[in-house]
Amino acid sequence: MPKRIRQSLVLALWAGAASAIWVSVIWGRELQRTAPEIFLGAAPLVGRNFRDGWDWRFGWGLVGAGIIAAATVAGVVTGWFERARLRIVVGATSLGAGAFALLLAATDGRDGILFGAADEHEYLANLAITPPAGTFVRTFVDNIDDYSVHVRGHPPGFVVLLQALDAVGLGGAWPVAALSVLSAIAVPAAVLVAVWALAGHVWVRRSAPFLVVAPYALWMVTSADAFFSAVGACGVALVALGVRSSGRAALAFGVAGGTLLAMLLFLTYGGAIFLLVPLTIVIVGRRHRMAGTVRVVLGAVGAAVAVTTGWWAAGFWWFEGAALTRVEYWEGSAQFRIWNYFIFANIAAALIAVGPATLAGLTRLRGVTMWTLVGGGLAALVVADLSQLSKGEVERIWLIFYPWLAIAAAALVAPLDLRLVRLGRNSHAAGWVTAQAATAILLQAALVTKW
Repeated sequence: MPKRIRQSLVLALWAGAASAIWVSVIWGRELQRTAPEIFLGAAPLVGRNFRDGWDWRFGWGLVGAGIIAAATVAGVVTGWFERARLRIVVGATSLGAGAFALLLAATDGRDGILFGAADEHEYLANLAITPPAGTFVRTFVDNIDDYSVHVRGHPPGFVVLLQALDAVGLGGAWPVAALSVLSAIAVPAAVLVAVWALAGHVWVRRSAPFLVVAPYALWMVTSADAFFSAVGACGVALVALGVRSSGRAALAFGVAGGTLLAMLLFLTYGGAIFLLVPLTIVIVGRRHRMAGTVRVVLGAVGAAVAVTTGWWAAGFWWFEGAALTRVEYWEGSAQFRIWNYFIFANIAAALIAVGPATLAGLTRLRGVTMWTLVGGGLAALVVADLSQLSKGEVERIWLIFYPWLAIAAAALVAPLDLRLVRLGRNSHAAGWVTAQAATAILLQAALVTKW
């Protein structure tokens, strides 16, 4: 493609993104005034106060998040991410991302960490009225109106998990919050493993800093969707490892990955759309005759059938639950949320959540291997938007997609030349990492979220 045309397309993309955010803010504020039942408060994002979710404030958590961001930027500038041992890079990225998300939430103290777990509309509040797990699963569809909005909008899997935690003495809001923090740690590790399996260690090193300070960290603590994201990411990582393996190893990876991806279906109905990510990996693997593709598919499909059969035997049929949830959804706030607005507002919220570096990376990313992962996540997000199953709240609901888009920013990192480190060879990438971190910190300082 001629350079001039490419530059025009890039400018058009940036203009479109800016316009989507601007229109969604202006139009959304008008909707908040005339139709408060849309429950936004910080259009296109959701605030805890549905009339005005913005409240500038300071907390020491912002300082801690800033320190992690500064360390990440320093790692890019000095070439640390390129020179350190790969396992150290992955471990530091995961721990850094978890700490960054936790410190952002800690800006509002104890309430910032626990609100998303303890709120009366969330999962935990339902345990007091939920029968034992077997009865709950068997009667879930018949008694769905007895539960809060989040339980009605999802399969029964997460409530069953909370029941299991409660049974072993890990009941209450703190264990749920800890689960989301562990998920925030697990997601980057799983994504980087998938990147390594398909694209190699160079792209792992380039992707890592952008996963530490991604703006969607705001909604990782405390949100059940953070756990969903971790389950999905681990499933994809196992599939990616299987595709590059052979023999029994490929089959084993397929079984493990298929089990997790099937379990994701019983945590969130969005898991069905998320399957586009591993499906893309399999298609590309088959096209490039990668050794383990067939065995991975056989193992994954077999495991998925077994998991689905197990839930069916327990009394829950996924398609029946999905159909009923769709009815419940359209009888709730969705009936007030006009599609003409949210088809753009959803994208605007997603753009804010993934940050400016992701958009910049999408315009520069080249190569089939990285586009296999990024393209799968992007396709899933577009399908989710067009499905009309999510109108608003996608900064949280689409957490399962965002990490796969965030790694597009790896294209902004130039190949390392140790002779040029002191001359600021990596300053361009460091600037984009700074932009990501600044977006996250400023959002946390200004927005009081529900999660």
